[in-house]
Amino acid sequence: MIKKLLKSIRNNTLVGLFLTVPIMVTVLIVNFLFGLATDWALKRESLMSPLRSHWYGDYVLQVLALIFVMIIFYLVGIFTRNFLGRYIYKWGDKLLTKIPIIKNIYVSVRQISESLFTQRKTLFKEVVLVEYPKEGLFSLAFVTANAPESVARIITAGKKNEPCVSLFISTTPNPTSGIFILVPRSKVTPLKMPVADALTFIMSAGAVSADEQGSNAPTLLDKLETWLRHDPTPETTENSDAKTPKT
Repeated sequence: MIKKLLKSIRNNTLVGLFLTVPIMVTVLIVNFLFGLATDWALKRESLMSPLRSHWYGDYVLQVLALIFVMIIFYLVGIFTRNFLGRYIYKWGDKLLTKIPIIKNIYVSVRQISESLFTQRKTLFKEVVLVEYPKEGLFSLAFVTANAPESVARIITAGKKNEPCVSLFISTTPNPTSGIFILVPRSKVTPLKMPVADALTFIMSAGAVSADEQGSNAPTLLDKLETWLRHDPTPETTENSDAKTPKT
């Protein structure tokens, strides 16, 4: 009886821990970024002192500071998209990448920003399967464009009306890096897979397939329940709801 009770306490504690940690980390990061953008307004004691006399004064000041910061971002965006601003940005970018220590921090943060943007807005047009890097081995690839006719003629040995495509093959776990190849269109097999699902499949090294990303995909709770039961195959949400352990 005591052993069963201790097992129940352990299991429920582990489930609560793993489900709560992602939420807590998300709240902490959002709170940190919000404070980073707005705390400067609270440090000015004379700033709207009548407002700060109320309990809600600090919150109002933080919201106003956030709006002010967003306006600054907007103005910076407008400025850097014109000729002069673009020139100044490129000059500053080159300067920061040459300063010791600072360049390591700046380049790392810039690469993270580039990775987030390129994953959200990509030039990938289609997901295909291509036999690469050798016969019998297959890789997921993204069609980026049709190859120029002059290049296609060389690749296809002069065959008429044989189109070729440009393919980008991503690496794991960073899908923004990879290799670029040109192949005849007849050598690729189109897949009915969204680009976002293909990127997730590559990032997870195949652990998360496109079939597991629908409404019936196993959630973190489902996977925890499976782990606690020592079941190697996680069940979908519909099945797990009916078989959830009572411990």
